[in-house]
Amino acid sequence: MTPFHSRAEQLLGVQLLAATAAHDYEYWKSRLANPGLLLDAVAVALYRLPLLAVPVGTDRRGGFMDMADPGFAEALADALRGRPGFDRVTASGQVVHWGEPMPEGLAPDARRRFQGLREEPRYGPCIRPPAGHGGRDSGVRSWPLVPGSPPERQPASPWAVVAAGAAPA
Repeated sequence: MTPFHSRAEQLLGVQLLAATAAHDYEYWKSRLANPGLLLDAVAVALYRLPLLAVPVGTDRRGGFMDMADPGFAEALADALRGRPGFDRVTASGQVVHWGEPMPEGLAPDARRRFQGLREEPRYGPCIRPPAGHGGRDSGVRSWPLVPGSPPERQPASPWAVVAAGAAPA
């Protein structure tokens, strides 16, 4: 896979890669109402973790990505401008938006439809959204429970948070 590098990307370390290189490619593939949008998607690599930027089109009206720093957001906005499906690209602080701005006060179902997402993912509800796409850990259990088992016998979260240097040997 050949990366696409602009001068700003090289200076700031933001890289655009093929969509399939994204860490969250399967997450988006299972949730998009129109997976054909993945043909124009790109993986955005920042700090070596590529996340998917999905273009607008058909039933997806807008998208965004949190870049953790305004400089990176500006570099990504510059890199996305002119690409198919990434119209009206703006950087506001550390967040890059494209497509239509999301209306204020939308209900969760309306937000999902605005972003072109299915009602239920194709592969079950157990995958959390990546942090760059608003997937902050809300503490809500999103993996399947074992019916009839007491709470202490339920499966552990597959996304355990381990402090740096404290990983099991």
